[in-house]
Amino acid sequence: MENLWINDDCFNVLPKIEDNTTQLVFTGIPDSNDLGMDKDLGMYSKFVDSCLDHFTRITKDTGFIGLCQTDRKMSGAIHSKHTMLINRMLMRDYIMKDYKIVLKRPMPNDYKDQFIFPYFHFCIFTKKGTIRRTGDWMRNVLDYKMKTKNTFYVFPPEFIQLPIEFLTKENDLVVDPFAGTGGIIKVAKEMNRKYIGVELDKETYSVCDLK
Repeated sequence: MENLWINDDCFNVLPKIEDNTTQLVFTGIPDSNDLGMDKDLGMYSKFVDSCLDHFTRITKDTGFIGLCQTDRKMSGAIHSKHTMLINRMLMRDYIMKDYKIVLKRPMPNDYKDQFIFPYFHFCIFTKKGTIRRTGDWMRNVLDYKMKTKNTFYVFPPEFIQLPIEFLTKENDLVVDPFAGTGGIIKVAKEMNRKYIGVELDKETYSVCDLK
């Protein structure tokens, strides 16, 4: 099962991917507000656990899971989503192999009042994988100009290319279960990687043309 760009619920697709076949799961798990779960973080935690169960099942021991996540300000407190993900991955016997801050630019004029921060956390997990530590991979803070689509940021190709270059090789499988406008999948294809991308929203999915 490979080279798929599909408009579907990822939970219909992930179970069909064989165990230990994926070199890189590269995605951002939807925020609790995207799912209408801000008032039920227990339910949101179960959703996250279901995602991670699938991600860890399909990923090779020498492969990687790269999660791009933004913390949120909720009810006068901060929901540290990236901390939650780190703890849950450690419970699954993964190590956090690398960690980078990615700035979101351009920033809206009223960014001080936003519910989400002007940067996101890029956490890279593995069991036994090694990373070639050279060149741009050595940067801990990544700063790219980003476009927006509706309410979310679209990763620029320059950012997407970095983990695909350093965490995979040609013909490896890259999976993005929450693919948005398909940027990760498009770059993976251009870099001669196998790919599986899934996006639930039909309008968002229609933006990407892989032909």
